[in-house]
Amino acid sequence: MTPPAVPGGTKVLWRALAGAAVVLLALLGGSGAAQAHDSLEATSPADGSSVATAPHVVTLTMSNTPAAIGAEVKVLDASGTNWSEGAVSVLDNVATQAVKPGAPAGKYTVQWRLVSSDSHPVEGQFTFTAKAAAAGSAAVAGPAESIQAPSAAAAQAAPDGGGVPWSVFGLMGVLVVVVVAMVVVARKRLKASD
Repeated sequence: MTPPAVPGGTKVLWRALAGAAVVLLALLGGSGAAQAHDSLEATSPADGSSVATAPHVVTLTMSNTPAAIGAEVKVLDASGTNWSEGAVSVLDNVATQAVKPGAPAGKYTVQWRLVSSDSHPVEGQFTFTAKAAAAGSAAVAGPAESIQAPSAAAAQAAPDGGGVPWSVFGLMGVLVVVVVAMVVVARKRLKASD
């Protein structure tokens, strides 16, 4: 036997679905605002600064840990020659780029591109001026390489900050619980009005 049609029962179900849609949009909209791209907080050498000699490394400190995959930092002299050496090392929220020994004195432009912790690329540039050339001897390059080796090893051991943040999974879980609760309440109201 089929129960009689309940006037307004469909309205309750539609209201529950509309409420679930509003909650979904609010949660997704809020997570988008919270997922803003990482930003550059500091550089070494500092933007626009003058240093005594061309540095052995250039560092970028980000607001969150960027992904090591896809990271690129170019250290360009006034003639456009790239003095970067090797891959970018990422440890916590600091990206480090080694500079070739023997870099000349003059103005440098550092062009960088990193993958933000929200998986989107971020990029920019900054400048500095070296008053003297970097020493190009093996004796000077040796300590710089030994300093970089632990950083590279630590960066490989550190987990990659890229991918989907855990907060997104938490928001999805909350959304599922809210939708299930709304459906249960709607069904109870429909049965109560029978």
